Amino acid sequence: MSILSQFVNMSEPSTIEDITSQYQYEDKVPGGKNDSDYVSCGQNGSYCELQEIYDKHLKSYVEKGEITKQDALNALDFACRKLESPRDREEYYNVLNDKLGVEIF
Repeated sequence: MSILSQFVNMSEPSTIEDITSQYQYEDKVPGGKNDSDYVSCGQNGSYCELQEIYDKHLKSYVEKGEITKQDALNALDFACRKLESPRDREEYYNVLNDKLGVEIF
């Protein structure tokens, strides 16, 4: 089963903004001591954590042809939907690993 078939009933995001626009997020304690433990699926001002995750962990797999950009977007979206807020970073990365079949963390 391809990764795309796992998202049959969902509208596929075409951009990271398609994902972040679904979530309200206001960072009330910027740079808080626990920020690194959690993943925010929303965007706060100009900072977009999902873009950072894509750039830092997924983009190289896309460039090498191991996954498609659409697979990466679908997995980011799926992890945001699957995990309740606050989303534990390790759990979030584990969902990405499982859905994409790559080791990012």
